[in-house]
Amino acid sequence: MAFPIGPDPRSQEPETDFLIQDPFGLRRAVTPVFAFDLNDGMLVDPVNGLSIGLGTSFYVTPFGHQLSAMHVVTDFLNELGVPIRPGPEKNLIQPERTWIGIYQDPGLVFGARPAGSLLLATDFVLFPVDQLQHPLAVTFTSEQLNYVEPSLDLASWNISGLNERRTTFLPMRVGCRASIAEGDRVLAAGYPEIKSWRRPGAQIVSFQEEMRGSIGRVTKVDRTWEQGRKVWPTFSVDVHWKPGMSGGPVFNENGEVVGIVSRGGALSDEAGGWGHALWLEALPYRQDIYGCIDPMNPGWILGWGVCNNAHSLVELFPTREGAEAYAGIHGPGLSVRYVSTQHPARLGKSAG
Repeated sequence: MAFPIGPDPRSQEPETDFLIQDPFGLRRAVTPVFAFDLNDGMLVDPVNGLSIGLGTSFYVTPFGHQLSAMHVVTDFLNELGVPIRPGPEKNLIQPERTWIGIYQDPGLVFGARPAGSLLLATDFVLFPVDQLQHPLAVTFTSEQLNYVEPSLDLASWNISGLNERRTTFLPMRVGCRASIAEGDRVLAAGYPEIKSWRRPGAQIVSFQEEMRGSIGRVTKVDRTWEQGRKVWPTFSVDVHWKPGMSGGPVFNENGEVVGIVSRGGALSDEAGGWGHALWLEALPYRQDIYGCIDPMNPGWILGWGVCNNAHSLVELFPTREGAEAYAGIHGPGLSVRYVSTQHPARLGKSAG
């Protein structure tokens, strides 16, 4: 295998910063994150009103579960002044006028109208400062929130409004033996250029985004995890990952996600820079964070499968109730099993 994409040889763009235009691949799995005005659909900056993006997220299951960098969420909440309710509820924060969301399946957008759908994020899971607590036990007050720094730069959420649609998801390596080392090449993908605007008198919201890729070489790998010092497992690269790429996936040369873009910086002469990624391979698997991915098989997921008498998978569901309801309608000859399988679009394969 190889990286899922590289620079178009016709563009003469460098590997360190190139445009990604594959509407049926990465652009379905990796999504730009915005602050949306819930009244008119505009993308907004909660502080100065500019219409810009917050970062990047990506799907890790076909059922709408995404990962991103925690600071994408906390920066938004700090700027907006939104408190987090204490307690173990998953819907920790109540949207009012402005909220976090994505554009689903934007394709390649030309002109004034976005091709995708505006979908909001929900069911946030954020790591607290005390990593020994359950990750849902967030107890920040509105005052404390102003001083929050991630003890682990990782957040997950679900995308609402997908209904019965399945999404393209990325193969994840979590809690695995290290697949990268110093000197290896990695690819980061994300959205450093996203904005929206509305022309005077026009009803259509104009939308512009640009997905970029950046290939760099690993300069340091560090498994250290000390929550008291806000130190978490990372690896560093020798290229500048731009603002807006935060939360995007970082791939090894097998096309598997091994990290999440955390931060980056440019050198003073702008001739180069650096990037840091949260290292997923050094973290334990947690279902509440990663959803139903199969940690033993990157690119596979765990779910409730409806199988026929030959034990071939017919359909896959995130819950047993959904699978049983489907089997009850479309039976007889169907059974429900908990399976590990590849993308559910590849039906007819024998369930594992």
